[in-house]
Amino acid sequence: HGTTMSSSSLKARLAIAAGVGVAVGVAVYLRRRSLRLADAVETVDTEIAVTATPEKPSAAVPTVVGGAAEKAVPEASLTAEASEEGSAAAKSEVAAAQEAAKKAKERGNKRFQGKQFEKAIEEYTEAIRLAPDKTDKDVAVFYGNRAQCYALLERHEQAEADCDESLKVAPDYVKALCRRALAREKQNKTEAALLDFTAAALLSAFTNEVGVKGADRVLKLIAKDKAEQRLSEPMRHLPSSSFIATFIDSFQSHRSILALGRRPLPIISAELAALQLPADSVAHALARASCLCEAALVRMASGAFEEAFLDWLAVCALLPPPPTLSLSLPRPDGCVDLGIETQQQALSQWKEGSGEGMPCVPPAYALAMSGMFLHLRGNYEEAMACYDYALSLEPGQITVLLKRASLWFEKEDLPKALADFDLAIEHQPECADIYCHRGQLHILQNDAGAALIDLRKAVQLDGDSVLARIQLGMALHRQGQTSEARRIFEEAELKFPNSPDVLNYYGELLVEGNELDDARRKFEKALSISDKRFALAHVNLGVLQLHASSDVEGAIEHCGTAIEVDPLCETAHVHMAHLLLQKIDLEGAVASYDKAVALLRMKQELVDCFSMREATAAQLQLLHEQPLIYGPAMEQHRAKFAEIAASAGGQERLGDGVRGKGCGGQAGQRRVWLALDEPLAPPRMDGDARDVANGAHQGEGIGSLLKSAEAAWC
Repeated sequence: HGTTMSSSSLKARLAIAAGVGVAVGVAVYLRRRSLRLADAVETVDTEIAVTATPEKPSAAVPTVVGGAAEKAVPEASLTAEASEEGSAAAKSEVAAAQEAAKKAKERGNKRFQGKQFEKAIEEYTEAIRLAPDKTDKDVAVFYGNRAQCYALLERHEQAEADCDESLKVAPDYVKALCRRALAREKQNKTEAALLDFTAAALLSAFTNEVGVKGADRVLKLIAKDKAEQRLSEPMRHLPSSSFIATFIDSFQSHRSILALGRRPLPIISAELAALQLPADSVAHALARASCLCEAALVRMASGAFEEAFLDWLAVCALLPPPPTLSLSLPRPDGCVDLGIETQQQALSQWKEGSGEGMPCVPPAYALAMSGMFLHLRGNYEEAMACYDYALSLEPGQITVLLKRASLWFEKEDLPKALADFDLAIEHQPECADIYCHRGQLHILQNDAGAALIDLRKAVQLDGDSVLARIQLGMALHRQGQTSEARRIFEEAELKFPNSPDVLNYYGELLVEGNELDDARRKFEKALSISDKRFALAHVNLGVLQLHASSDVEGAIEHCGTAIEVDPLCETAHVHMAHLLLQKIDLEGAVASYDKAVALLRMKQELVDCFSMREATAAQLQLLHEQPLIYGPAMEQHRAKFAEIAASAGGQERLGDGVRGKGCGGQAGQRRVWLALDEPLAPPRMDGDARDVANGAHQGEGIGSLLKSAEAAWC
């Protein structure tokens, strides 16, 4: 999927057709186009605007006054007349009570305007007491107004309780929904607040500013909390093998060592199983390390990265633990506890020895490889400890410095990342990998001039680097040097005819130039040379098909194929979620977002995905709980946006091409946009890259290609 240190950096996001009114993201369109100020929540209501249902007139009872005619009135008529008189009296009492309640409310409003909130509460309480019909809409106003007084007095629990009562009477009362949302937000009940803000936004056709902005605000908090919680959990697997292979290929030293001929894995495994030395001896530890290192390299060359990772961890178990890590590194099954003294002796002999019987790589290399795989899994503290340990053994390891720079960048510590690049240059100023990876960091820092200098130097120093050429081509394209960018990609395609990455990125560049047929051929060729196993090309073809014929089912089929060939491709899962939203399959979309967040490893990308997931889930909950209220509202918006989409027409766009978040050899994010809503210019590299580098990556999602994480109504 690319070459960042985190596979999540390679996300391609689809801007779903504007006809999908169910996605809260469509709110952004209305906010940009016709946001009207809703009634301020800080005021109190005089009444809820409703259409009164006229009462049926009572049947008239004819009477004749005087003489025989009066005497002729039947007894039943006299009884009915008495009943009417009683009913009239009762109605009069009800009307009087209603009038008294309204006057109490009016007095409360005056107290409120005078900021006499305690007195206002007393009047609203009286209005509630006097109201003859507790199910009347006026009672909802009384509770709502009293709730606002409680809120201004910071008595948020009571405000929430009054809004509960108000909404029992009038479930679609937008002001009460907003007030309860604010009260819940003040009590840190963010998920409940999101539900109310979402409801207010939906019922007001996204014109209620309190509802729209409130949902943006709490959605950001919820997504951030969930992302942090997700990152605190241990990862269970590595990214997809295609992603790891591309990342490893971005380092010249890794390409060289993996290209060396080695014994077949069965022979290595048999030798490891036949070791006869005492299990706790230094000799056994070194012999075991030798077999494990060779086996790990063979597995890496064949793409068996999970097994290679376990081999590297088993090697590290033979060494003393990292001095900067309080916890032990993960230990695969079957590891023998050698004891610290034996481990130290083994490390000492390994560092000094070479030749037959000794491992084919130094101990620092084994530690660095364990750190790399831990890094890829998102185990950042353990990875950093391994990198530090490896550098303490061999301070000049360029690949370790670059990987640690990437990790510092992912941990949002840019100065330390840049310091590691500088240190690498001090040790080896002519290493192409340094300039390739630092060039990408310059792109993310909106320093295109410096990026081009570094990337040109990287290509000059290492003509066999696929990544350097891809990044140079995309950087030139971003600078408007399209002719040279195309030349770079044409040369790369000739030099690396079996690289699906080159073809895929070239296809994306062609999409940006509106050369869709040529782009399609590049994507199809990427699939052909990868035996149809390059997942992102499947996704890109699906997006092109959606644009060409509005074939949602065809696009879903392409994404399904991408997931089938690479279940760990988070890009495909995110696209699938967007497409399911377009089908109004909220449950399916939530399930797909859940699969995506299980794979993402970058904090801001997790925030973006959780934003989309939580916004969708909130609407789904409203539909399940109150379908008669929210079903028609969503259908109305869906129809409105379908009309907008039809009048605006489709416009294809591809954004960002090669752009990553880490600085460890990333080819970056592959993104193909298709938006059928309002026309939008492709996102500029400058602002977007700057926000990425500052840890505030902007989420371009469904609906209207969101331009800030704060507006994450995805």
